[in-house]
Amino acid sequence: MLSIISKFKSLTNKEENKELVIHSLLSLITRVVGGIASFVMNIVVARYLKIEQSGYVFLAITVTTLVATFARVGADITVLRFVSLYSSRNEWGNVKGVMHTVLKWSYIPVLVVTALVCIFSKQIAIYCFHKEAFQWPLFYTSLSMPFFAGYNIYSNALQGIKKVVLSVAGLRILTPFVLILLFFVLKPLDSIKGSGIYLVATICNFAICYFWWRARTPKVEKQADFDKKALWVSCREIWIITAMNQVVLWGGQFVSGIYNTPAEIAQLAVARTTTTLISFILSAINNVSAPRFSTMYAEGQLTKLKNYARNTTRFMTLMALPLTLIICIFPTYVMSLFGKGFTGGAIPLCILTIGQFISVSTGSVAYLLIMSGHEKPLRNSRILNSIISIILAFILTPLYGIYGSAISSAIALTMSNLMAVYLVKKHLGFNTMSILGFK
Repeated sequence: MLSIISKFKSLTNKEENKELVIHSLLSLITRVVGGIASFVMNIVVARYLKIEQSGYVFLAITVTTLVATFARVGADITVLRFVSLYSSRNEWGNVKGVMHTVLKWSYIPVLVVTALVCIFSKQIAIYCFHKEAFQWPLFYTSLSMPFFAGYNIYSNALQGIKKVVLSVAGLRILTPFVLILLFFVLKPLDSIKGSGIYLVATICNFAICYFWWRARTPKVEKQADFDKKALWVSCREIWIITAMNQVVLWGGQFVSGIYNTPAEIAQLAVARTTTTLISFILSAINNVSAPRFSTMYAEGQLTKLKNYARNTTRFMTLMALPLTLIICIFPTYVMSLFGKGFTGGAIPLCILTIGQFISVSTGSVAYLLIMSGHEKPLRNSRILNSIISIILAFILTPLYGIYGSAISSAIALTMSNLMAVYLVKKHLGFNTMSILGFK
């Protein structure tokens, strides 16, 4: 711990790192609030609905999150990249054009997929997941997909204009906060009402993010004639990357929904959500760094980009280590917070925590590649990792239950980020993990 404190002081003493540390801490504080909100949300859902009914709600959120990510054609990250670039040049006509175009491209498939899932929710529940009681939680949660897609796009656009706190609030805080509030007021006792409350929470989140975006960007009468071809190429590649990321992150949970009981699904879901407390550190840094990566690379400041990326990796690793140790030392206690029956997820919690820590210690490698225009190699690596993730999940889950799901998810996440480290070294010429002893 003394060594960690010493290295942290050394990092903050450097003048060029002060902006990184200050803005990252601000983003991290907001992310911590979001992490706590998500953590409390899961506790509230688990305690109100009990382990079996909460399992249906968690599974429905998993399915619709995965489906909505496939459907929105990579719009959120594409918006972040191009809004960052155009807003830094005060080209607000281009910003308006990007938002209008991307929203149009994303909402057509999202609405089509939403309709299909709603219509065939009974068949999906029975024939895909072998759980007839899953039909209505899936139906109501699937109605949230257009609003989920919308607030993700507007939140990433807010990040692009460096409204970090508002961006994090939209991505991580508002939905859990509204859901917790409604649970306390309405006191639902089954998964159908719980799913309906989740739908209302996403609608509120979307409305607030839309208002924030309109209030914090200049009014432009006419959108500029920007390069739509470049936008579509980036959107297409990021679409695949984002979709494959979701397969890596949610694949184990998705396969668990096929083979495991609702109680085991709930244990795995809360274990996975708890480990995201570690990944919030990575997300906090990304909120600050992603727009800067785009600007530095566009301006040819490669040495500055390298130093900035390495410093972010060191900062994230130092911040993530204490939390990782706490979770791994006291996993049973952490899981007991969710109520009776959840302590069976203690070992999966440890496995997933280790995977998340390795992910954080690799740095912002995916954003480095995307913001520098190297989406294609990242896309190819993500496709390979998603295939491995699903294969491992289908092999290990039937054999070892939720332990197998956790192991497959941790391996896939680790491989995904280590491969991205290699791609950064290949295309940008430096290793983000060199400060940890790797060359």
